[in-house]
Amino acid sequence: MKKLTFLLTICLCATLVFSCKNNQKTAESEPQTKDTVATTAQETTPQTEALTADDEMIMNYIKEMYEKDLYWEVAWLEKHCTPKLLQQLKNDYEYEGEGYAFWEFRSDSNDGGGENDRVVEVVKKNGEFYYEGLDGDTWFRNIVSAFVKDGVVMFDAIRRDTTYVQPAK
Repeated sequence: MKKLTFLLTICLCATLVFSCKNNQKTAESEPQTKDTVATTAQETTPQTEALTADDEMIMNYIKEMYEKDLYWEVAWLEKHCTPKLLQQLKNDYEYEGEGYAFWEFRSDSNDGGGENDRVVEVVKKNGEFYYEGLDGDTWFRNIVSAFVKDGVVMFDAIRRDTTYVQPAK
C-alpha cells in the first residue's frame, strides 16, 4: 500500500510539474503585440458610465467650451468655474500681474488655435469627465470635475491625464 501511495504521489507531482512548464512556455511564446502590452492606449482609455441628463449636458458643454474657445474669456471663467478652480487657475498663472491660466483647458502646446482644434471624445469615469482633443497638431486628454447648478455647467477641477497615450500619426 505504501508503494502505491508513493507511486501515485510521484505521478501527481510529475503531472503538476509538466503542466506548469507547458503553461509557462505558452505564455513566454506569445508575441508581445499592441493588444497584449499592458500600457496600450486602449487600456488607459476610460470607459463610460450610465449617464444622466446632467452628464449629457456637461459632455456637450465641454465640446462647446473647447471648440468655441470660451475658456479664454475671464467672464466665462468666473461664471463657470468654482472658487476652488478659479484659485487653482490663479495659482498656475505664470506671468506678471494677475490672471487665470486658461490654457489648462487645452494641451501643453503653445501652437494651438488652428482650424483643426476640436474635442474628439468625452467620456465619464469615476464621476469625472475625460475629454480628448486636438490642439493644433497636439493630441491631449484632460480630466475635469463638473456639475450642473441652476442649469449652468460648473467646473470644479481640471488636470492633465498623465496616462494618456497620443494616437499614432
